[in-house]
Amino acid sequence: MRGTPAGGSATEPDATRQPSEPALLVRQLVANGAVEPVVEQVRREPPGRGELRLRAEWSLVSPGTELHYLDRSARTGERFPLGYCSAGVVDAVGPQAPGYAPGDRVIAMGWGEAVHSEAVTVPYRLCRRVPDGLDLADAVVAGLAATAVHAVDRAVLEPADEVVVIGAGMVGQLVAQTAAAREVPVTLVDLRPERLRTATALGLAAADGRSFLAEDTAQTRPAGGRCVFLCGTGDAGEVIAAAARWAGRAPGRPRLVGVGRFAAHIDFSVELGNLDIRYAARCGAGYRDASYARGLRDVTAPDGEGTVTENLQRALDLIDTGAIRPRAMGLPRLPLERAAQAYAHLRERPAHPAVLLGYGPHEGSVTL
Repeated sequence: MRGTPAGGSATEPDATRQPSEPALLVRQLVANGAVEPVVEQVRREPPGRGELRLRAEWSLVSPGTELHYLDRSARTGERFPLGYCSAGVVDAVGPQAPGYAPGDRVIAMGWGEAVHSEAVTVPYRLCRRVPDGLDLADAVVAGLAATAVHAVDRAVLEPADEVVVIGAGMVGQLVAQTAAAREVPVTLVDLRPERLRTATALGLAAADGRSFLAEDTAQTRPAGGRCVFLCGTGDAGEVIAAAARWAGRAPGRPRLVGVGRFAAHIDFSVELGNLDIRYAARCGAGYRDASYARGLRDVTAPDGEGTVTENLQRALDLIDTGAIRPRAMGLPRLPLERAAQAYAHLRERPAHPAVLLGYGPHEGSVTL
């Protein structure tokens, strides 16, 4: 845990930290052995080598990942901070963290680092400077959008391809917008019509999941292949079989790219047909690599893919140019004090795919 609970035992000072910077007492959201998170006070230390500390203005709740870990905490009693997408203003820069200065507006990501807290200490390679004029409440979405960028890279899309995204949650909507930025036709599919209500505002076609894959109603076939992104949860065996049938009706290469947390039993046989299956984990080379994130070593991404730093920048660029439209996604903005209510509501799979948590007088309040 990057923060130390207030009143906890003292530790030896870290020689890599900036001695002139004071520690901060801040609020942080924690999984604490229950299905609902709790807010506690922690001590946020000055940044060490290759790190920045920022005063957060917004953080993004990633429902799939965070509800999964809350449930794990409830089963095992483990304690850990929640969240991995934050945005705010740098207040301290550690040694060997080039390109940043106090006062910079930045986004930050990283599980256990860019957590839901009033201040976070994060590796500089998991941060990007936010362009002037871009609202931090929009920019913070880039942390999760980097996963979408990586998934679309893994799909190896061609100009003549056609894409379907199954699951209109947060990741699904970001994958659909990212794929559409490649100028290929994209259809967003979900079993719940309320989850598709923002598709038009996002510039996407939408279809009911009960019938779209079962009956190919397309009047024309693509000249290339078909790719299905599976961004849902639960048992996906029947969905994968239906996706394989749909993708196999086009002349090009049929592909399935898994992005969400799901399980599936697949019968690999001639009935499945030709199908390339890939899984897009995390958000690029170097993620969850502490040495890379702090500049202690470099990594090389596979051909056609990027490092986590590059993908985070590309996601931010897509938001800045309007290819990804966070405001059209209908994300409620709530203060940290209402986090437990927000998580409980997200368990019901509401129309909105995620929630922004705000820190300070600007955050506003939205009734769920």
